[in-house]
Amino acid sequence: MKLKTFFFAIVLNLLAASCAKDDPSPSPNPVPPTPETAFKGIVFATGVTNPEGNSGTVYMQSLADMLPGTYDNKHGMPTGFGITPIALPNGNIYSFPDYMGNSKAEVVRYNIDARGNWVKKGALPVPAGARAANVVELNESKAYLSMQGIGMVRVFNPTTMTKIKDIDLNSLKHEGTNVSPSTMIIRDGKLYVGLNQMNAQWMPNEKSIELAMIDTKTDELQKHIVNKTLGLSFATRPVDANSIFMDENKDIYINCIGSFGFIPDYPGGIARIKNGTDKIDPDYCIRFDKTKIGGLNGLKGEFLSTILYGGNGKLYAYANVYAMDPNAMTNPYVCLSNVPVVIDLARKTVERIEGMEISNPQGIAIGKYKDLIVFGSANKKANGFYTYRPETKEVKGPVMQVKGNPSLFYSYVR
Repeated sequence: MKLKTFFFAIVLNLLAASCAKDDPSPSPNPVPPTPETAFKGIVFATGVTNPEGNSGTVYMQSLADMLPGTYDNKHGMPTGFGITPIALPNGNIYSFPDYMGNSKAEVVRYNIDARGNWVKKGALPVPAGARAANVVELNESKAYLSMQGIGMVRVFNPTTMTKIKDIDLNSLKHEGTNVSPSTMIIRDGKLYVGLNQMNAQWMPNEKSIELAMIDTKTDELQKHIVNKTLGLSFATRPVDANSIFMDENKDIYINCIGSFGFIPDYPGGIARIKNGTDKIDPDYCIRFDKTKIGGLNGLKGEFLSTILYGGNGKLYAYANVYAMDPNAMTNPYVCLSNVPVVIDLARKTVERIEGMEISNPQGIAIGKYKDLIVFGSANKKANGFYTYRPETKEVKGPVMQVKGNPSLFYSYVR
């Protein structure tokens, strides 16, 4: 199988995960719905693929609560394949077109009413080949959409779903690469945009962590942030909205994907931009090629497929470990290589979560439900959602079984 096909299997066509902003860190707060109209249940998504796992259909659903049971997709709302919907705390849910452009080229905003009905609030047209990937909201009148395929960030009004302007980042691309704006976060009036900088084989050409910093008052590029000393690359994962996040100190952490394990000299890892600075911290790094996973017989991971910051310096993730499945390179769409782990950001340790099943790379949602961490998993035993209680390390599940690969979980239950 060609390298490009491998990368597409692991990176772009995976229904990767929990693109729901469960992050407890500070961030801009668009106006929430009123208590009378606010939905107070859960949202999840599942993907049903062909036998090879490289195409299919994704469905979004809502429930009044995380109710044990088995759920099919009869009441599901179709959404784009190869990219994960995003659920925000204010009730806005964004559905994207197919990543490879096989559906209508528009980003749709939904709300769910108090009775669980999906209400379409508007649609934002995007250019053909845009590969819309991520949305962050500044407030009720301004939001940002990264468009990987054309190297731009679109500024739009999330209430009316109308375009304000496009910010062109193509001047930042390397020779032979697409700048590929990816996942974003807003801190102190600045929009930080991860840049994938990938070549025609969907791989990085340089060991360089890069972000664009945009002033949200002027919507102009303010700085090109670059670090070439830590040995990491491919800043943020476009299908994982949580792959850039802030902790309680307002330090920004960046999940760097590297080469997705295909080129050993391009490892995955985590970098940081400390509060009060606009530079990547040269003294902080977790490199997965140098970090053994506790409880996994000395094995190391290649990259983190999906992450969720749970607070108190703990990051929950699926670590991709090709060594877990001897057939990983034969069919990367369905191999069982994703290991649930917890990462201590201060101690720079990675530990396997005992009792949690190893999943294929498409069923890797991570979310929060009250004081529990929820892992969506498609494994040898079942497809569904499992819970993990950090205080006791208790694993239960699957609490909910689903048809297809669980790719999103978000809870409005408080």
